[in-house]
Amino acid sequence: MQKLFHFDCAREVYQADACIISCFDARFDLALRKFLKRRGILTYDQIKIPGSAKALATPDTEADRDFVLRMVRTSMRLHHSTRLWMFAHSDCGAYPGAPVETQTADLQTATQVLQGAEPTLAVQCFFCDFDGVYSVD
Repeated sequence: MQKLFHFDCAREVYQADACIISCFDARFDLALRKFLKRRGILTYDQIKIPGSAKALATPDTEADRDFVLRMVRTSMRLHHSTRLWMFAHSDCGAYPGAPVETQTADLQTATQVLQGAEPTLAVQCFFCDFDGVYSVD
């Protein structure tokens, strides 16, 4: 094996400030990182899924929902996440032609699924547009 890059990384297991569910669309990565940092979320477990909340709210298969719940529970178990933030975004390929209301409804449904599965988890939802991040109530 040949070393290609050197870096020093902390060996201690961390406590996550939050578990984050977002879409894997890279257009919003920088905005999301900046938003999280400004909100004090510095260390987090990120679950990137096409359509974000869609896999919980309206999954193609029940296995999709089970997988996401397993990842959330792994974050809770290994890194003691007590809150989860979910992000949807404009022009999402998982929602072709759908209005924003469809995605925000899925965020709310996904919140119910998460809170039913893990009642102690504090869940907040957000919508990323090309001009900023909005809270979804």
